[in-house]
Amino acid sequence: MDRLNERSGKPAGIAITGIACRYPGAHGPEQFWRLLMDRKDAVGAAPGEPLPGTGAGTRHGGRLTAIDGFDAAFFDMAPREARLADPQLRLFLEAAWEAIEDAGLSPERLAGSRTGVFVGQATSNYWEMLCRHTDPDIYGLVGSEFRASLPGRASFHLDLRGPSVSVDTACSASLTAVHLACQSIRLGESTTALVGGVNLALLPHEGLAFSDAGMLAPDGRCKFGDAGADGFVRSDGVGVVVLKPLPTAVADGDRVYAVILGSAVNNDGRSNGLLMTPSVEGQEHMLRQALDAAQVEAGDVGYVEAHGTGTRVGDAVELAALGHVLGEGRPPGRPCLVGSVKSNIGHTEAAAGIAGLIKAALCVHHRTVPPTLHVREPNPAFPWEDSPLELPTEPRPLTGPDAAVAGVSSFGISGTNVHVVLGEHAARTEPSPGGPLPVTGEHLLTLSARSPEALREAAMAASGFLSPGGGGHASDLADICDTAAMRRKHHEHRLVAIGSGHDSLAVALRAYGRTGAAPGVVGGNDDEPAGRARIAFVFPGQGSQWQGMTRDLLSSSEVYRDALRRCSEAVEAETGWSVLRRLETGSPLSGAEEIQPALWAVEVALAALWRSLGVEPDIVIGHSMGEVAAACVAGGLGLTDAAAVICRRSGLARRISGRGAMISVALPEAAAESALAGYRDRVAVAAVNSPSSTILSGDPAALREITEAFDRREVHHRAIQVAFASHSPQVDELGDDLLLALRDVRPSAARVPMWSTVLDEPADGACLDAGYWVRNLREPVRFASAVKQVAGAATTVFVEISPHAVLTGAVRECLRHHRLAGTAAASLGRDQPAWPRLRESLAAIHIAGGRVDWRRHHPGGRPVRLPSYPWQRERYWYTDSPPRPAAPAPSTAGPAADAAPSTA
Repeated sequence: MDRLNERSGKPAGIAITGIACRYPGAHGPEQFWRLLMDRKDAVGAAPGEPLPGTGAGTRHGGRLTAIDGFDAAFFDMAPREARLADPQLRLFLEAAWEAIEDAGLSPERLAGSRTGVFVGQATSNYWEMLCRHTDPDIYGLVGSEFRASLPGRASFHLDLRGPSVSVDTACSASLTAVHLACQSIRLGESTTALVGGVNLALLPHEGLAFSDAGMLAPDGRCKFGDAGADGFVRSDGVGVVVLKPLPTAVADGDRVYAVILGSAVNNDGRSNGLLMTPSVEGQEHMLRQALDAAQVEAGDVGYVEAHGTGTRVGDAVELAALGHVLGEGRPPGRPCLVGSVKSNIGHTEAAAGIAGLIKAALCVHHRTVPPTLHVREPNPAFPWEDSPLELPTEPRPLTGPDAAVAGVSSFGISGTNVHVVLGEHAARTEPSPGGPLPVTGEHLLTLSARSPEALREAAMAASGFLSPGGGGHASDLADICDTAAMRRKHHEHRLVAIGSGHDSLAVALRAYGRTGAAPGVVGGNDDEPAGRARIAFVFPGQGSQWQGMTRDLLSSSEVYRDALRRCSEAVEAETGWSVLRRLETGSPLSGAEEIQPALWAVEVALAALWRSLGVEPDIVIGHSMGEVAAACVAGGLGLTDAAAVICRRSGLARRISGRGAMISVALPEAAAESALAGYRDRVAVAAVNSPSSTILSGDPAALREITEAFDRREVHHRAIQVAFASHSPQVDELGDDLLLALRDVRPSAARVPMWSTVLDEPADGACLDAGYWVRNLREPVRFASAVKQVAGAATTVFVEISPHAVLTGAVRECLRHHRLAGTAAASLGRDQPAWPRLRESLAAIHIAGGRVDWRRHHPGGRPVRLPSYPWQRERYWYTDSPPRPAAPAPSTAGPAADAAPSTA
């Protein structure tokens, strides 16, 4: 809760959780704050030569550069549509996305929600230019002339279902949009709101009219409160904020810049007797309404971001109204600071209110008020000595009796006045809890983009962010990884950087950004973009075991150890020996009666571990004895029944141990089957693992004769070390006894779909009775067909759940052969540490489009402001000529000399 509400029990306010902006000299809230604190004047000479007969005020402006650049592909906009769309629309779309990123909102979570879009805008010079020089079609009409298209396009792109409103009250438009958005949230019609304003001055005629009226400053500077105040200077800009109810923002763990406590909008009417002239009475009434709505005493307000254009009439009226209202009940010695961002960036007109709100929110957030520029002598016409107001010409602390409070004013030439009251939010300071992976000393940082080029730029930006001196070097690495994983959209092109600290990640990402590949970076070099993929857990049969398997997991993962302990207890109840003790001591396992129960326990425990890492199966597939683990994980068999199946199955197999053999032959099933002519009573196809690999099982002597024929044909084959010949005629003698041994097994409907490699079709868990397990031991394993059909139905990531990969290669061969989208990942590797392989496979699952619940890794992480999306802008303009003539070099005589860099 914010401190004011805790103290007074007032209704909860509305949190500002995200900020994005592009103003002259600044792109983003950090650059904007630095510009303010560094006393930068970003106004420069207007482009081109002044028109004959125009005043000096038209020769200056605060201009954005590269306004013809736009990442149309990112917003799924066709090139023709992008060329005809108002650059104001394009600027707003990019800023809206950046604001969402800054707020830590995943666009997937916003899609379909009652999120509103409220935009202040007044003019569309681009439409006028289209009409003069082209024959505009429906794209130009909708994209440039219709102002409603700007918020509508943002709602369309993000699939937002709340109000979509364009607001025009002239220069107070964007702050009026803030007021309307707050009302929409309080009424419940919007759960979240994107609010902003945009302005581009592309044509001179509005400036000529302002100049003729004596409203533009000849020196191109807004000198609010100064004796020399003589007008304003026109500027470009776009700003967007994200608003949420404060309780929701706190519950979501959002960063809160400031809290909107209340606001008010009114009109001067005829109170001043003149149109286009501000009114002290109207502004005083508005201020009192806003303070009343916020339930804030006038004396508690520590700073007001004034409309502050620097005109003689406007300054006098605004200062008088502020002095009258904010002086009421104010303690002696506690002045109210008042300033204007227009002294830094000029007057952004319809976007001016949002610029003032962003500055005020940053003042509250940093508890500091930057200096107002161009104040040489406070206006002597205003009684400063008798007023509570002060103009800060140096940075000043922003304090309050309990919490910092600030106000923002914005006025329109039509008489519409707006004031918003902001309060401070007390952020939580407790450390972030760790998840299951950081205990191993390594973190996973996810990055993504919509193209390989953008991904490499994102890697370079992240490297700079993490490096010493970068914005994220002092932030908790767990919070950075949480923000990237949970609060950013995962685009089609992805990478995962794995490292133990900021510096190691920075080095790896820098190398990737330069070359497209680097140690410590998984993925990112595949031109095939990731789509949404389902996840299949694959449980192999015997063969993946090794002495010492998973000992490190038993000591490092409570989830794995607990799951294996429960499996071990179930096995011990059947056999009298402990899987857990054998694995802890690294004792060798001998015979199928020990190997198979141990593998079953390891596979079930690994599945539990994967689930704890945020990877849930959409389907399970088992291979031979692996189907017992698959059935258990799917929920078709309980733990006790599954242990009974694997232990009694392998126990009976001792009767035929040592009598059989198996070989793998590099032939498709049909060719391998034809080689069995004359041997089918002794040898059978045991498994079809891939289009070019078949397993044969049965009598050793018969298999020797068959392999001699393979040798003559130069067909590759290899022997498989097995205790008995499963899936062959040799197991027929076990069928009746196994049926009897498993008569008490009670299967149930599976919670996760299971593809049966016995039936070669989806299996309802209820079919997994004793008869099924007899068939499982005898009939061939239709694994290749399972992979083909599962991957053919949907892009699939196959995760092999075993201590060593034995089926991953077969899966990949199936996918390649049938040209199916998907991939395969292993859990562990023989004689390899568990966690590095698990991390790499987790990264591979994410990169391939498999869903990973990253909340399992950094639960409760605090949001961090990460670098914004690396736009891949291309030129979109209605002509081949530049959007503006080249500007003369700025003067080096004053603060404008280093007015800041390109904001493209």
